[in-house]
Amino acid sequence: MKIDVVQDAKDHTYTLTIKIDQFKSLRDYEVLHNLVNAISLDFDLDPEITVEDLKNIVHEAKNEESTEVTCEIGPEGIDIEF
Repeated sequence: MKIDVVQDAKDHTYTLTIKIDQFKSLRDYEVLHNLVNAISLDFDLDPEITVEDLKNIVHEAKNEESTEVTCEIGPEGIDIEF
């Protein structure tokens, strides 16, 4: 699984970008979930997102014919878009 991670030192945010076709197994969702949790600790955030939530987001993204999911993590919280 390939995940693009960009850190913006000025805004102190992280942006994770994952192509929809990268989600092939449960393990792929777990990897993203663990990465979001790990980065969130840098901001003392308690992400209330589950693997099941990620599955639903990817399913919605596929229905909308989106090609990628973007997750921004920063001092203001976590924002996931597709």
